[in-house]
Amino acid sequence: MQLARSPATLLRAALQGGRAGAYLNILIVGSGIRIFGLASQFLVLIMLGRLLSKDAFGDLMTAFGFYRVAAVALGIGGSLVLLYHVSRQSNDVELEVRLHRYSAVLGAVVSACIAVIGIIAAQPIADALGKPNLAGWLRQLAPFAVFNTLLVVATGALEGRSRVSESIALGEVAPNTVRLVLLPLLGWLHLSEGYVAHVLTVSVLVPWLWAAQRLWDPSISGFRRWTSWDYSYCGKFVAATLFANQLGAVDILVAGALFPSAAVADYVVASRIAALFAFFQLAILKRFAPRAGALIQVADFASLRREVEFCRRLMIGCGAFTIAGLLLTAPFLLPLFGNYGSAQSFIIWLAIPPFVQSFFDTSDRLLIMAGQPNIPLAVTGCSFLVLITFPFFAAPWLGVASIPVAMIASTLLFKPMIAGRVQKMFNIRTVHPVDAAVIATGTLALAGNAAGGSAGGTIVACSVIAAIGIYYAASASKGAGARLME
Repeated sequence: MQLARSPATLLRAALQGGRAGAYLNILIVGSGIRIFGLASQFLVLIMLGRLLSKDAFGDLMTAFGFYRVAAVALGIGGSLVLLYHVSRQSNDVELEVRLHRYSAVLGAVVSACIAVIGIIAAQPIADALGKPNLAGWLRQLAPFAVFNTLLVVATGALEGRSRVSESIALGEVAPNTVRLVLLPLLGWLHLSEGYVAHVLTVSVLVPWLWAAQRLWDPSISGFRRWTSWDYSYCGKFVAATLFANQLGAVDILVAGALFPSAAVADYVVASRIAALFAFFQLAILKRFAPRAGALIQVADFASLRREVEFCRRLMIGCGAFTIAGLLLTAPFLLPLFGNYGSAQSFIIWLAIPPFVQSFFDTSDRLLIMAGQPNIPLAVTGCSFLVLITFPFFAAPWLGVASIPVAMIASTLLFKPMIAGRVQKMFNIRTVHPVDAAVIATGTLALAGNAAGGSAGGTIVACSVIAAIGIYYAASASKGAGARLME
């Protein structure tokens, strides 16, 4: 007589059978959406570069960086609370809506306080940095902090139900689409530069209104209040996100404090291009998180081990291909923005941290889904301290390059702590001797190219990184094929 299979067995079979297909789907569909977002982001940057002077662009991005850091940190905290609970009870619509409402109200109140502080402190901050025009941007961009927070919170509910493509579309593509529509109107109507700030605010308001439709459902009443554990979990990740949101956010604030606005503008363009190095990894992690949460819930650690290894190899392979491709195309992209040719070396330096992080990001997300934020918080806190202190000492010798060098040092020093914690908790080893050798090889190839700056050096470095990508992508594909044949 055949015994009925347990829920854990059924879940394991479903996840194993659909693992490769699920990741392939998110790479094709989700990343296809992100490709559109990538193209629109470039167009937005080109428009801003043309609408604003180089100094004004640098000041705008300094103010934008301040509010973006705050909004993403607050939003990620609420988003992860939603993701944690919804991924475990994805069919409970009432829980999702009530929890989302409470998370949104909490995020709105705290972000509004930060916006008010930014308005009040705008002039003193501008005077302290010797950038008088910065005050206007800080005041006009304040509402952006509130609506960006709400948008990030809303993506947590979508990802908890594995609606990853929709989350990416609303969180990344829609804002740039709105900007593409409205920014040309500013030039056509000959409106003042200050309207750029209002466009940025509207660009996050519109997708949030779409993502939050379920909050107004009259058939579901009330809120689901956070527990003390939820507050602790959120608080740790707010801090961790403040520390971890280094590329295109904290680093711009450091650059704004240390260097002239024109140099900040160069670095901003480089950092926006460098943010695309993790293009595919982000989509893969969004697919990995709810699957990891479901496997942890039923204590199926054998399947979890296979899931982690497959995801890790896929991330390294996709990340390496993305880095090589962007480094080869960067010399042709920079002239589109205007006089930003000097940003080329920054892009190469900024390729090293995401290359190294691709070996550890799966472990980091696994700890988050296990409700274990302490090690990620400690690692990102140490990394944050290096970023905000090292450039102040090294800037006289390294200039703006001191910022990416600080990121590289902190990544190499602290990220292995995460792998050690995962191995201790789940008996999953995520960094092997061959991985350490590959990390060293890739890092040295990129650093040599950044220091030398020749076209030949770029080709050699990209060849090394592409070879690494082929190795890991092939091993991930081979492993998935072998399991499907079992």
